[in-house]
Amino acid sequence: MTRLAFVSLLGLIAGAGLGGAEARAQATQPVEELNEQVLSMEPVAAGEKQAGGRPGMDLIVAPIPLSNPTLGTGLAGVAVAYYNPNGEPDPWVTGVGAGYTSTGTWGLGAFHKMSLGGDRLRIAGLLGAGDAHVKFYGIGGGAGDKGLSLKLRDKAVMGYLDGQVRIGNSGLFRHLFVGARIAHTRVRSTLAIPTPDKAQIEIPEFELRSHISAIGPSVTYDSRDQPFAPRKGVYVTADWMFGADFLGSDFTHRKLEIKANGFFPLGPRTVLGIRRSLCIVKGEAPYYDLCLFGKDSDLRGYEAGRYRDHASWALQAEIRQQLSTRVGAVWFGGAGGTAASGKDIWKHSHVLPSVGMGLRYLASPENRVNLRMDLAYGRDGAALYFGIGEAF
Repeated sequence: MTRLAFVSLLGLIAGAGLGGAEARAQATQPVEELNEQVLSMEPVAAGEKQAGGRPGMDLIVAPIPLSNPTLGTGLAGVAVAYYNPNGEPDPWVTGVGAGYTSTGTWGLGAFHKMSLGGDRLRIAGLLGAGDAHVKFYGIGGGAGDKGLSLKLRDKAVMGYLDGQVRIGNSGLFRHLFVGARIAHTRVRSTLAIPTPDKAQIEIPEFELRSHISAIGPSVTYDSRDQPFAPRKGVYVTADWMFGADFLGSDFTHRKLEIKANGFFPLGPRTVLGIRRSLCIVKGEAPYYDLCLFGKDSDLRGYEAGRYRDHASWALQAEIRQQLSTRVGAVWFGGAGGTAASGKDIWKHSHVLPSVGMGLRYLASPENRVNLRMDLAYGRDGAALYFGIGEAF
């Protein structure tokens, strides 16, 4: 079976605004953006067997409008194949994509994930390259408040391989997967000549041409009733990565990232979503692998990379209200911050608030995938976001 899916006119119009999912690091943001879009389009019932008992293939080809306060406005194209050669509970997914924005930023990548042994083992991998034109404001909350920045051109090649094993078959353990991840990022940056009032914003020369090879444990807990528009359940991911000089890494810092989402039904058409996130970096890390406030919609209303430091946190709540069969609305708010270290989060955080509201349009009733448009207000002003799937 082959299916062509095209983003609606609403998406193309909304794509002219500012916003979109933020990335783990500015240098790799074009690739991470494509990866998020690939995952957002995964069909719930993909890879069903055709007549005769043979597993079929589901192919989705889609243009995706991209709009982001860091990268600019543009368009991406993705092709994703879903198939099930071993009759697993979940289909295998292979996707490729490429995109370009108005700032001259581009990215391309390929993604694959599969499960084996009745979904006992999950394996996922990504390989990509990008050229991002971004801003560097410095490190620390005070640097972000000043609003002074330097222009950077980050060329990056990145990849990761992640393998996880399900711990048990019953109770809470049937939702828990534990494993390891190995990742590599190579960055080649060029820095615009600073003006006198920006001369204090400095990046060490060795960070402009460097690479990180890291390895560490990864954990996933997923009890959601539906992956794209859950009404109940919990979804938690955690990665604790160690820079490995034995793999040729230029840095040996440690980075912990935890993201926890909870979903609670308040009525037949109303859901409360709560998201908590934490990032802590220890050791000497390059500017592009510090904790970036505002990435992954934590929190909306902030440019990813304007506030960066060795620790960040965010807590937000979102009310999701279905207004009709295809149209919905959301209201959200929260707070977060950055700090010089993990132990400084509780007493010395640079706290930042966020509030906003948005509209949803059900683009795929079969898979419960929404087009979303959010207007968010942060300390630095307003930002308009467009994307596929929920913010979290």
